[in-house]
Amino acid sequence: MSTEPQRAARRALDPAEEFDTSDVIEATTKAPSRRARGRLSRNAIAAIAAGSICATGIFGWAWVSRSHDAASSSDAIASDAAVPAAAASAVENGFGQQDTSRNALRNNLGSASADDAAKEHQESVDSGYESATDAIANETAAEREAKMDADLEKVAAQEEKIKAEKAAAAERLAQAEKALKEKGVDTSKISEKDKEAASSGGGALPLKRGTFRVGPGFGKTGIWARYHTGQDFGASIGTPIYAAASGIVISPTSGGWAGNNVVISHANGGSTLYAHMSKKVAQPGDAVKAGDLIGYVGATGNVTGPHLHFEYYPKGTTPGKVYEATNPIAFLESLGVSV
Repeated sequence: MSTEPQRAARRALDPAEEFDTSDVIEATTKAPSRRARGRLSRNAIAAIAAGSICATGIFGWAWVSRSHDAASSSDAIASDAAVPAAAASAVENGFGQQDTSRNALRNNLGSASADDAAKEHQESVDSGYESATDAIANETAAEREAKMDADLEKVAAQEEKIKAEKAAAAERLAQAEKALKEKGVDTSKISEKDKEAASSGGGALPLKRGTFRVGPGFGKTGIWARYHTGQDFGASIGTPIYAAASGIVISPTSGGWAGNNVVISHANGGSTLYAHMSKKVAQPGDAVKAGDLIGYVGATGNVTGPHLHFEYYPKGTTPGKVYEATNPIAFLESLGVSV
């Protein structure tokens, strides 16, 4: 192999010598000796082993440290467990204030919802009643007259029965009233209900205020066969109906126009009729006081929407013979009740 001075001399004499790279290639491609490879392997193994030992040590130290911190924290919590009584009370009071605020918010929302529901209820009542009267108006006057005449024939067929029941009811009330006024009268056959009915004065609206809309009144003309024979109260189905005055319940009218109905005979000889009920509570023979529940608003009979049709029949008339009825509002006012 040429020495470096010799190469330099040749490059000086022959410029082509400068590009001879055989020596460089030989140097870079020459494989390392076995001794060098052995030293390299031993060094690599030693480095890997040292790294593993270091990693194990680091992880071990971290685990011990973490366990120690957790134990210290647990000890701290345990030693302070008796201390937070005041803090717990404060937290509890804080939660109580939050609950109070939530309750107040719920109450406000509940009131608003109730107001909205009441408004929607009234709008529904108004809309339902108006649609009912509009639908009835589609019938011709002759059709309405024919229906009413047919109902009056049914009422005439039960007239004697109704008169007898009215007389019996009047006798019951008279006996009860007499027993209340006079001492020594045999009261063994007089029920407490009769006494209550006989002693109860005044009157009541057939529907509670705020549950109805005042509809067409007595004598109004238009969609009825001849004229309106009572007072209408528009209300939702299921609205409670109450006795306008004390008395004895007698048989309902058989006129189909009234649907499910209740008739009450009063001490003055007059009667009130409550028509179009969805359900009756009071039954014939019951003694009732003013304001007692007798049934619920419905849409039975000759109607297309829910409402109460309320009529008054003066002494000497037969309930159900509609053209013998008089203004029921005047009767209520005589009892001290205003609509």
